[in-house]
Amino acid sequence: MARIMVVGNANVDRIWRLDRPLVPGGRLSCQSIEERYGGGGFHTGLALLDLGHEVVLVTSLSDDDRGRSYLKDLGKRGFNTDFIDVVPGETAPVDILVDPNGERTIIAPAGRRRPGIDNLPPIDASLVYLNARVMSPAALRQLEDYDVVVSQYPLSAERRPANVLIASRSDVKGTAQTAWQAASEIAAPRLETLVLTSGMQPIEIVSQRSSIIIEVPPAPPARDTTGAGDYFAGGYIDAMVRGLDAGAAALAACGVAASYLAAS
Repeated sequence: MARIMVVGNANVDRIWRLDRPLVPGGRLSCQSIEERYGGGGFHTGLALLDLGHEVVLVTSLSDDDRGRSYLKDLGKRGFNTDFIDVVPGETAPVDILVDPNGERTIIAPAGRRRPGIDNLPPIDASLVYLNARVMSPAALRQLEDYDVVVSQYPLSAERRPANVLIASRSDVKGTAQTAWQAASEIAAPRLETLVLTSGMQPIEIVSQRSSIIIEVPPAPPARDTTGAGDYFAGGYIDAMVRGLDAGAAALAACGVAASYLAAS
């Protein structure tokens, strides 16, 4: 359907399934530990592949057995891997604690420093999706070459011009107006839409002049919510490519995320 450039992490996640929720001073048991592929670039890219798009993944992997195996498997799954950097070092898994309610706590490896995105590949793409923490000034300037850019709200508040910002409501404080002002400082002058999500709570779609509330359709409890937000982003991007407006795109994205959770 469309060629989409996805700029984001490809991690190895180590999942710790707990017997009860985390509480201060508590004593918990781990029912199982498993490793699997993860990261925002991987999950959103996989959602887009499932929806029929071509995905060019821009990320980095370590030059060890885990990293080389990951790279090979990405190719088998259908990703275009031509622009994945293989860098010296060992793959450090990201530990994710998952309680019986599906809530997760993410623990990044101590001292891990991911390479920033120095340059974007010079390819034709219908849309660029950003979920990378650090991008060079040169890479940010290259975004001007693309008509549509969708980005996750950067936790570092780094400027990254985008037509659409997707954020967790917990990361953007205040009213719709103050949230828009903060988002504009990051994504101006291109910003058209700010999408604020909050789990199963209503989604708020904010623009310069208005905001609307979208009720999230009910869904059964999930065993593990890891990756749900990334699948939401993939569903939203797919809906944009198909020409849906922001409200309809949010509802379509909820359906994609719900299908992923139901299968997890």
